Amino acid sequence: MSNDNDSRVYSNRHLWALPNTKKKTATIGISDFLAEELGEIASIDMPLVGDELDMESFCLHLHLSGRIHHLRSPLSGRVLEINDDVQDNSNLIHLDPYKHWLYKMEYDDTEELDLLMSSAQYARFVDQL
Repeated sequence: MSNDNDSRVYSNRHLWALPNTKKKTATIGISDFLAEELGEIASIDMPLVGDELDMESFCLHLHLSGRIHHLRSPLSGRVLEINDDVQDNSNLIHLDPYKHWLYKMEYDDTEELDLLMSSAQYARFVDQL
């Protein structure tokens, strides 16, 4: 678990969001727990810049060996940027899932952040799995 930034919040689907509350933007990535659970990721289908996402809507599709793992957006809003480096080389996620984020978004509702778990809450959640 990343200890370098305590302001990350986590969904129960193992995505993290690093919010910038002044700009109402967030960087989104996969937790180290999920990265380890999934194993090798062959490729990732990312949302497109400008896509409107609803909290809990499918937005990422990870192509694994013989199957696809679908992930839901942790927040509602618009995609501002995708990480082309990860798009081109999905194995970067396994090197450091907190450094190699997936996309950045402008979120609509700050109250949605309160629905996500703090780092400490997420650590307890993972321990119970």
